[in-house]
Amino acid sequence: MRPFFILLASLLGFTSAVTESYNGQYADNCPSLCAHAGPNPANWTNIHHVRNLESCDETVLFGLNIHNSVADPNTILTIRACVASEGQTYEAAASPDVPQQPSQLNLIVAESCGAKAVEKAFTPQVGPSTLSKASSAAPQSTHVAEATRQLALFVDKSVECGTTILFAKHKSAVVGLYSGAQITKHAVRGFLDTFAEKQGSTVQICQPSSAALTVGVVSAGFGDLAATQDAIKDWNNGLCLDETIPGTPVIMDVLVSTVDKSLNPPINTTTISHGNMTTRGKPRALLPRGECRTEEVHGGDSCASLASRCGISGTDLSKYNPQKNLCSTLKPKQHLCCNAGTLPDFHPLPQPDGTCNTYKVSDNDGCSDVADAHYLTQQDIEDFNKNTWGWAGCAHLQSGQLICLSKGTLPMPSPVQGATCGPQVPGTEKPSNGTALADLNPCPLNACCDAWGFCGTTIDFCTKSPADTGAPGTAKPGTNGCISNCGMDIVNNGKAPDQLKTIGYFEAFDQTRACLRMSVKEIPANKYSHIHFAFATVTSSFDVDIRDVEYEFSKFVKMNGFKKILTFGGWAFSTEADTFQRFRDATKKEHRETFVNNLVSFMNRKNLDGFDFDWEYPGAPDIPDITPGSPEEGDNYLAFLQLLRSKLPSEKSLSLAVPASYWYLKQYPVKDIAKYVDYFIYMTYDLHGQWDVDNKSSMPGCQPGNCLRSHINKTETHDAMVMITKAGVEARQLVIGITSYARSFRMNDASCSGPFCTFAGDKRHSMAYAGPCTTTGGYISNAELNDIIKNPGNYSIVKSYIDKDSDSNILMYGNPGAVDWAAYMDGDLKTNRINWIKGLNFGGTSDWAIDLQNYSNNENGDDDDDDDGIDDEASDETLTCPSDKNPGTLDGLADIADSLDSGCVHLFALDILYSQLLDSLSLFQTNSEGYDDKFGWYEKWTKEQIQPRIDGYMKLGEGKGLKYFDCYWAYTGGKEKKDSCLGMPHIWDVTAGWSIRYDLVDKKGFFDALAAETGIDESWVTFGDETSDICADPGDTRPGTGSLPCRKLFRKKLNYPQKGSDDKIHIGNPKKLIEASMGNVTALRTSLLSSYLSVGLSFYDDGPNDTSATDAVVAYSMPVLQLAEAINSMKDIKEIGEDAKEQAKKNLIFKILTIVFMVIPFVGEALGPLIGSAASVARIALLIGEAGNGALTVADIIEDPSSAPFAVLGLIAGAGGGSGKLSKAEALAEASKARGLLKGSDLAKFPQRFRDQDALVQKVVKSLCARS
Repeated sequence: MRPFFILLASLLGFTSAVTESYNGQYADNCPSLCAHAGPNPANWTNIHHVRNLESCDETVLFGLNIHNSVADPNTILTIRACVASEGQTYEAAASPDVPQQPSQLNLIVAESCGAKAVEKAFTPQVGPSTLSKASSAAPQSTHVAEATRQLALFVDKSVECGTTILFAKHKSAVVGLYSGAQITKHAVRGFLDTFAEKQGSTVQICQPSSAALTVGVVSAGFGDLAATQDAIKDWNNGLCLDETIPGTPVIMDVLVSTVDKSLNPPINTTTISHGNMTTRGKPRALLPRGECRTEEVHGGDSCASLASRCGISGTDLSKYNPQKNLCSTLKPKQHLCCNAGTLPDFHPLPQPDGTCNTYKVSDNDGCSDVADAHYLTQQDIEDFNKNTWGWAGCAHLQSGQLICLSKGTLPMPSPVQGATCGPQVPGTEKPSNGTALADLNPCPLNACCDAWGFCGTTIDFCTKSPADTGAPGTAKPGTNGCISNCGMDIVNNGKAPDQLKTIGYFEAFDQTRACLRMSVKEIPANKYSHIHFAFATVTSSFDVDIRDVEYEFSKFVKMNGFKKILTFGGWAFSTEADTFQRFRDATKKEHRETFVNNLVSFMNRKNLDGFDFDWEYPGAPDIPDITPGSPEEGDNYLAFLQLLRSKLPSEKSLSLAVPASYWYLKQYPVKDIAKYVDYFIYMTYDLHGQWDVDNKSSMPGCQPGNCLRSHINKTETHDAMVMITKAGVEARQLVIGITSYARSFRMNDASCSGPFCTFAGDKRHSMAYAGPCTTTGGYISNAELNDIIKNPGNYSIVKSYIDKDSDSNILMYGNPGAVDWAAYMDGDLKTNRINWIKGLNFGGTSDWAIDLQNYSNNENGDDDDDDDGIDDEASDETLTCPSDKNPGTLDGLADIADSLDSGCVHLFALDILYSQLLDSLSLFQTNSEGYDDKFGWYEKWTKEQIQPRIDGYMKLGEGKGLKYFDCYWAYTGGKEKKDSCLGMPHIWDVTAGWSIRYDLVDKKGFFDALAAETGIDESWVTFGDETSDICADPGDTRPGTGSLPCRKLFRKKLNYPQKGSDDKIHIGNPKKLIEASMGNVTALRTSLLSSYLSVGLSFYDDGPNDTSATDAVVAYSMPVLQLAEAINSMKDIKEIGEDAKEQAKKNLIFKILTIVFMVIPFVGEALGPLIGSAASVARIALLIGEAGNGALTVADIIEDPSSAPFAVLGLIAGAGGGSGKLSKAEALAEASKARGLLKGSDLAKFPQRFRDQDALVQKVVKSLCARS
């Protein structure tokens, strides 16, 4: 129950790479970090749709079974992936143990994987710049280079022995690697480096007779992932790519048997070892006549290592085992002959405990290969696996999958990182009590579990779709396949309620609004069975607190005709920094008794009919800006309700508001809570809102999450009703939420229709018009919408219709280029929704909120009720100031102030400031149109300055940054020498190729000085290589021969500081600051209006604590003028175009920085995530070389949180309606003093326009003070 609702998708972090949305779990935009998951692909994130891979903007390493084509819509995919974070250094994985076998020769078992490495010359074949099978745009070369770099790093540090198949994606590029089992990893790393330099589409060293000696790299645009997969598949199958040309021969290390001399003449034979392992020869076992002596293949083996263990050459191994492509099709548990003869019978046998003989599928496995290697037929494998978990048939082998190669009991499937339900949750043990695998690790709330191990509540999760094999744990291509708690039917609704409840919520806090200020006594008689009065709160001593709503509450308790229920909490109380801990503490064991006793005592004194609790939400881990909830809070809530129920009289009701979101509801033990409450208020609204932006799982088919959706969608309401009834709550105990407000959005294109029209703004900031009463963009009452329909006013576009798909009223309103879309329920739609709910045997409906339905007869705040026992405070004398005497401007008032009554000066001054504030808010809407384009240029221009400033700071021979580095320099082909970077020879003055490698020896000193000198933050800098070239001096040329072609000399700067990628450089948008400030702007507006009314009604006289209306004028003027300056600055920049000259660009930047500095005090703690510190913003001036510009000197004041701008606004916003430590009058007096402490020298730092307006205020104040 709240006027504002924020639902944020919670990322469980890169470790599990799962997005938790309101209706279930989905794969995150990116898989887990490689740094967290480790080098073993078994621990990487499983992805089942290419779109989930494509949506990640990071560099991703991934593998998949190359036989499952990504281009085939009927393919079932398992892609194992991890994110290669910047600066990634992969931990080395331990190589699999190579068993010590009897041999007459020494065996070398280390980095050479049980063989020996020899150098051999190969001729690479280079492909064209674009892959021949490519159909999409070619990737950017820098993207290819980064993907290749990450592959090289991984191969160098992590790849084990054996065949390597791996892909990397970076933005537009995908790069695939195939390395046969006899290519050393050191050689592969060098080969990848060569590929990065050549930048062709492919480079291969292909041996058609032996894929084990083949290595290839292929690149393409990500849209051509299928083409790169086909290239890898060809290499694996012993085929070579066509349309290549020979390159320069290279020397590579390959693995051979330790007794092998077949690769003669080796250039150099190298033993690669951390230490030799030797065994003495032993007598060979006697074998039956005709059977050969054998070696078993283990993970990471190659023909070379097997021949070494056999004690024979590679040639002999091939002679004794003449299978086609032997060395590229080795499989674990396969056996090879070490001498002449036939293989013994090695058909796989069940394990000793009766479990079948298991096999883990690799990225290059096909059924036929696995069958051939294990002396089986493909049909044998199909027969053994009819009921194996995840078995979708031989055509759909999945990387990492466990399958059976014999009869026997079925194995547990491989664990999957990130799975939260089903048998593949890591750490799950095989059941011994007959429990079906699908029933292991059920989802909270009895939600559906899909085949990938994710919980959810929609049709995507809850529909069974087994593969054609019918095996458990499978899903048809393109589906998720429910495995447990399946179905989308409402259950537990066999009995109708004894009484259909019609509940209305009354917002007692509506009295703080400028309009829609309904009195509780205006609630219509006989329309509602229950009225929930919102909100009471809880004190720090765990007692009932109604001070903020006491006036309305005193009338409420005297009313009759409905059940009087007091509601505690609400969104604000549950989530604001000062109060979020109250419910958490009050329900703990040590405070529970005190809280319950205080509640019971209060109910007895006030003669209420019940209590309603709206804690949003116990155990929630992701509410912004507060400490995450703890897992025990749900159980604490249950224990509290149990205790309260035991102490309340049986005729008193107890109810609970619960969210219609799986993500938040799963922390509530609702099945047990249902035993102690009379009914639940089920908040089936706010199903969508501004918060959906960037949540790809918030709405099917809309990856950006910003498609227009109704927050009261009937289908989604039905799904929520399914969820909670499946969780064990009876339908008749559930009161379903309906609303008297809309969620509104600014349409990106007002001419758009259909489900994929989008809206503007980010997840925390709506661009929609604020209503005159609700004053919040994105949230507007039915009363305000009806007023727009009847009286469009300034809106030239007003269109209403019913969206049948969501069963919602839709209103579109605004002006060309700025049209809002709002979804809501009118009276007819509410009636239909109520009848539908009634027909399903639910307990009734609750309407949020009564006071949002129509404008009140109490808009002036006085319902003429003098029987409430509360004294009116109005003065006997009401100030009379003719409106035609109000000049309407500060300069006009300053001119005539001396001739006016002081009370009228106060009244007119506050009226003018209030009007300026409203004008600023209106101007913000106007200035916002087209502003984002200007900001885009500002961001672009700012980022363009970074590299030139770095280069100037690092200028060869003289740059101020050089002193923090050592330089290792060399002429091309020469040996490196070390010098200080300032003292090294000036090799750049010589016409020669050279390289300089920079070694940063004082990191802190460098970045501190860089920021001070140039304004560049450390996070904006990366280190990389930079290559340039010049033409060598051609020398003397003969007459008539023409110009000789350029012979390029390359100059390289290695590990040189460079501008990081644009997406890593955060340049905050000042408009977001203004949007984020709206909470405090609303508080300012409310407080200013209240003070204006107080002066007009003569409530505000000189007080006993030296407070006066003059304090209000002084205090309010500063923030009002700051906001006006910021928004006027937005107007000033609108004429600056993209192709502006340099000075105009700088003027734009200064105007934008002015917005920042003027608005920062309104934003407070929200500043950091949006913009950064004031000091970091000011550094932009350093970046563009204008540090002394006067427009930025105000930063000296703004970055001090104790300065006047902060102090004034803090006192005003903190006092609110007088509920803080100081009364409002006292707070304004303190704010006035804070403004008075602002020195003239400090004021001079503010923009001229602000100073001019402030001078007028001071002139008015001087006139007032002269009379005292």
